[in-house]
Amino acid sequence: MHKLEDHDKKLWKQSYDEGYFGLEDLPTWTHITEQQYQELRPSVGNALPTMAISTIKYDENGNPKRCKWRIVVLGNLDPYEWTNNDCYAPVLSMLEIRLLAALAIHHKRTLKNGDIKQAFVQATLPDNEKYVLRPPPGCPNTPANMYWLLKRTLYGLKRSPKHWFAKATEMMAKCGLKPTKNNPCLFTGKPDGKNIMYLGLYVDDLCYFSTSDECEKIFEKKLSEQTTVDFMGEATHFLGLKFNWTHHDD
Repeated sequence: MHKLEDHDKKLWKQSYDEGYFGLEDLPTWTHITEQQYQELRPSVGNALPTMAISTIKYDENGNPKRCKWRIVVLGNLDPYEWTNNDCYAPVLSMLEIRLLAALAIHHKRTLKNGDIKQAFVQATLPDNEKYVLRPPPGCPNTPANMYWLLKRTLYGLKRSPKHWFAKATEMMAKCGLKPTKNNPCLFTGKPDGKNIMYLGLYVDDLCYFSTSDECEKIFEKKLSEQTTVDFMGEATHFLGLKFNWTHHDD
C-alpha cells in the first residue's frame, strides 16, 4: 500500500475537516451520548453506520484539482419502509439541456451554469423521520462514544433526493421561477418581474439564461441569499456536454 507523504496527509486532513465542520455548522446533526441514544432507540431503531468517502476532483482537462471527502449514511440499513414514490426525484435529461441551449441561441444568449453546495443537506428532516448515526470509523473530530442525532437530510438516505428536490423547488419559487407543466426540472419565470428566464436543474447543478443580464443578476442574488452556490458564468461544460459559444455583432 502506498504511504502518503506528510504534505498529502495534511491536504486530506484539511479536506476532511472542511467537509465535516461544514456539515456540523449547518447543523446537520447534534452530538448525543450513549445514554441519550439508548433512550431514543425504541423510537428510532438502531444507529445507522456512516462512511467517509474520499475522491479527487479533476478539471475539464483531466488534471487533479482538489481532494474531497463526503460523509454518507449507509441508507440500505434504513429501518423505515419507503415506496419508490417516497424516494423518487426527477432529473434533467440531455434532450432538455439541448432544448435550453437552443432557446438561448434563439434569444441570442448563452447558457450560464452554477453549482449548489451540499445540496442533500439543505432540507430539514420531517419530525416523523428521525435517525441516529454512528460517526465514520476513526473520525478525528467526534469524541469517543458519541453519536449524531440527524437534523437534516444527508447523502445516502433513501429519501434525501426527494427532500432535496422539494427544497430546491421551494428556493426557485422564491426566485420567481416555477416548474413547467411538462417537466418539473425545467423552470421558467421573471425574477425581475419583466424579463423571462429559463432554468434546468440536475440534482445540484443548474444551467440557465434570461433575455436580460440584469434579470440573471437578480436571480443569482436571490438564490445566493438562500444557499451557498457557485456561479461559474458562461457554461463551457455541463453534464458531459461541451459548449463552444460564438458571439457575433448584430
